[in-house]
Amino acid sequence: MDVAFFDIDNTLTWRDPKTGWGNEATPASKDAIRRFCASGNVALLSTGRAPQGVPQCLQDLPFSGMLCFDGALALLDGRRVSAHFIPRQDLEEALSEVRQHDMGILFSGPEGRAFAGERHGFEWNAKQVESMDDLLQVMPSLEVGKLAFRYYDLERYRESSFFQTHFACYQSAPDYFELVCPGVGKDAAAHDLVHALEEAGRHIGRTLAFGDSENDIPLLRAADVAVAMGNASQAAKDAATLVTDDVHHDGVAHALARLGYI
Repeated sequence: MDVAFFDIDNTLTWRDPKTGWGNEATPASKDAIRRFCASGNVALLSTGRAPQGVPQCLQDLPFSGMLCFDGALALLDGRRVSAHFIPRQDLEEALSEVRQHDMGILFSGPEGRAFAGERHGFEWNAKQVESMDDLLQVMPSLEVGKLAFRYYDLERYRESSFFQTHFACYQSAPDYFELVCPGVGKDAAAHDLVHALEEAGRHIGRTLAFGDSENDIPLLRAADVAVAMGNASQAAKDAATLVTDDVHHDGVAHALARLGYI
């Protein structure tokens, strides 16, 4: 039994250029995942998104679990395998830094999303917060897996010694940056998931990773077979053992076929 980790954005799904916001996955890629699992293999999602952020077009596919928030949370069959949420003290300091540096920061966790600071015209689909009390209204458990900001705040981020010393930063898109606890990564969470499968009595053969951006690179390097999309960043391609077609042209399906799974 082999295990494959699939990134979501720009690997499995893409944003329709005609309708803008939204997610699409090609029929061939969805069928390929079904066939991969029907052969006795395990498919898992690997994403910076929250568990509740899985696009509708992927929700009927046979994924056995996922790693979320770039690896801060790992789930297998709905059960938590590992979790590395941002400490309360760092959340308090992050709110202070937002005010001091006039930034805009997204707080994302299993209970929802909150936004502090200036939005610069972006909706963010998150409730505005100014204090810890506000944040507790959105996330009563204070389980925050990641922070995020856009390109216009990159220089402000660089001016903040707190953000640079207390978080690992991944550029998950040309205009989007994600902050997680040091040591958190898709590679570590994938290891936790494979270990959980082994503890459940599953014999694991090869591990495969599919991705396109910087937050995928740790897992691409750790996997037995690393597949970068044709639309991937050059750094992701350099970390891969195979570069497939782009997300719009059935890259996932073509890679699984080339590797002999379908």
